[in-house]
Amino acid sequence: MSHQDDVHLRKNISTIKSILEVAVPESVASYLRHGNAAREPAWLASVALTCFGWVTAGTLGERVSQGCRVVGQVFDREETITRQGLMKALGTCGPDLVKMMIGSLANHVQSLKGYWTQQGKVNVAVDGSKFAAPRTKENQDYFAATAQKKKKNKKYKKASDRPKASTVQVLLTVFWHLSSGLPLQWTTSASNGSERKNAAQMLDDLPRNARLIGDAEYVGYPLWSKIRNSGRSFLVRVGSNRTLLKQLGEHRVEDGYVSYWPDEVMRAKDPPLVLRLIQIRDGKRAIYLVTNELDLDDETAGVLYSGRWGIEVFFRTVKQTCERAKLHCHRPENVLTELNWTLLGIWCALFAGKQALREEDRAPQEISPVKVLKAFSKVVELIAKAAEPVSLFQNELANAVLADESERTSRKKSRNYPRKKKYRRCGAPNVELATAEQRQQLKQLKV
Repeated sequence: MSHQDDVHLRKNISTIKSILEVAVPESVASYLRHGNAAREPAWLASVALTCFGWVTAGTLGERVSQGCRVVGQVFDREETITRQGLMKALGTCGPDLVKMMIGSLANHVQSLKGYWTQQGKVNVAVDGSKFAAPRTKENQDYFAATAQKKKKNKKYKKASDRPKASTVQVLLTVFWHLSSGLPLQWTTSASNGSERKNAAQMLDDLPRNARLIGDAEYVGYPLWSKIRNSGRSFLVRVGSNRTLLKQLGEHRVEDGYVSYWPDEVMRAKDPPLVLRLIQIRDGKRAIYLVTNELDLDDETAGVLYSGRWGIEVFFRTVKQTCERAKLHCHRPENVLTELNWTLLGIWCALFAGKQALREEDRAPQEISPVKVLKAFSKVVELIAKAAEPVSLFQNELANAVLADESERTSRKKSRNYPRKKKYRRCGAPNVELATAEQRQQLKQLKV
């Protein structure tokens, strides 16, 4: 290694160290595990951020090993842990450790001065996406739509729909900050979970001056009334599946006001919601929005709703750029651990990229998530290689043998795969007696 490369390596290690020190708060460092725990929570968090969020290549075990080498180089600690050990250690910490990390990262978003609020409001987009997971029995029982008891007798239009419903998917619902382009909160549920219910459960984690911006999935009196009663506001797209009332009370549709009062709400003697109906255009297509901010003008509403598209880009970054569309773990608790720490690692990378742009007097919105994550992946790989001892090529070739499966107890055959092709067996050929016509044709050929 040249002198210049050695200098750059030390600078890269110092930069990664500062990023991890910012990402892992003191509350995590002081988090008390049970008395027999040998791993420090701060070290576990650093390894998890590195292997789940920044390392893209290799199996999960290889990524954990690489994460240990990187963190060892950064903090000058020769510690290692297996994939199973890391999952178990993070599992014993429970959701408390993840909540500490999410809360700390949300506080860091507020440190981006000039981007936290717009006209006194914290603009937050909400959306959901599904991630695939291995079809183990444990994952199916926890995540699949057919796992719920009330769904067992459900009738499907086609017989092939029932096995498809047993596929394992995790529903992720995210609150995403528009101005900074970073997630604030998220929660997970089974594949048949409700994005609206997930959003309602996370609502109290938002600031009091938050404005929730969503697509046509986030509609309905329960969600809207809860947002209004909490003192927050919403801007949501509506379609033909919602009935809005005009000329109800003192507010008139000519002034842009409508009321939302479903029949079941009226029978329960709950008051109607007075909303402002806004029409914007996307090319030739009309888009209709409603909000409980009666003084919100059409132009501002259009700009806010168009900014909601950034959360779709965030999901694409996680699932395609980071190749996390399908998770690896075979147990539900490990699936959730993998997904949570993947999001935390990606968040740290994007936040570091935005901070670097601010130091160069550039707007954080100019960031390219793809380039940032590629830069993290590259520098992590270089640090890991520097920490890895050089092995002999001859030894590597000598150890390139098939794995010993003499004690294997599980089958390699897929377990009840929903769309597996059923091929007909080859069977024995049909041997039939030649007909008179066939024998006659043969005599004519010989002539």
